[in-house]
Amino acid sequence: MLSLFKISYAQAAVDMTAFGSTVKPIIDNIIYPVILFVFGLAVIIFVWGALQFIIHGDDPKARETGRLTILYGTLGMFIMVSAWGIIYLISNTVKDVAGN
Repeated sequence: MLSLFKISYAQAAVDMTAFGSTVKPIIDNIIYPVILFVFGLAVIIFVWGALQFIIHGDDPKARETGRLTILYGTLGMFIMVSAWGIIYLISNTVKDVAGN
């Protein structure tokens, strides 16, 4: 029916290779180092909490502070690993769609 009226329409074509070559340096040079830095920070927080928990074993308040610090460090590591996995999944999906 549309061919009767000779309605032209624009098709948007996305060059996934160009998109991937633009985004890959950003991911490799900015996002992955930030994730690694924050992951390292979370490991340091975890170790600091473990040390607080062990060294101040006789003080219940200090043990609770150490336990919460361990929890926050573990949560931070989990979030960073999840962020890395999501970025890896998206970048591989874009790469597969581009046919590379």
